[in-house]
Amino acid sequence: MNIAVLGTGKVGSALGTRLAASGHHVVHGSRTPGGEAGTVGQREAVASADVVVTAVPGTVVLSTLEEIGEDVLGEKIVLDPSAAVTPQLTMAHPGDSVARQVQARFPRARVVKTLNTMNFTIMVDPLASLPRATAFVSGDDDAAKTVVTGLLADLGWPESSVLDLGGIDTALATEHVAPLFFATARALGTVTFALSVSR
Repeated sequence: MNIAVLGTGKVGSALGTRLAASGHHVVHGSRTPGGEAGTVGQREAVASADVVVTAVPGTVVLSTLEEIGEDVLGEKIVLDPSAAVTPQLTMAHPGDSVARQVQARFPRARVVKTLNTMNFTIMVDPLASLPRATAFVSGDDDAAKTVVTGLLADLGWPESSVLDLGGIDTALATEHVAPLFFATARALGTVTFALSVSR
């Protein structure tokens, strides 16, 4: 599968490396292509992709996709692992979610929210140091969620650890977990943990 990873930070690098190792063709899109080896312009990266991963801060996801353009984004699957928080670690969009805003702005795109409730190290190796973790999935397009669930499997997430919450409106719940994540990290003194649903 052709995957465009927007962003070359810790999240983008970790996801891109693991997905490439699983056999996918991964291209990293950057606003400054060539600044890092192997990067291309964001429009170029998205143009040839089946799945677009928005591995940029949640506060710039919408503007990043708008710069790429609806003509390029089309009906592609958008996997959004972002968290939109302020420098003070409060919610940048109280009462709303990045994923819902993206879906509303680009109605043809198939937005799926996932992997936004954990540190990047857990995203790509969930059970390496944890006995249990849950990856929440939100999105309106069932076929897109099936594709994303397959990508989660490639990242090491067993099917039993993936919980489909329903439509894109449910992304509000997981995006607003951010304050709990930061409070837990402070209390534990580590980010090597994940939220898990016991049932």
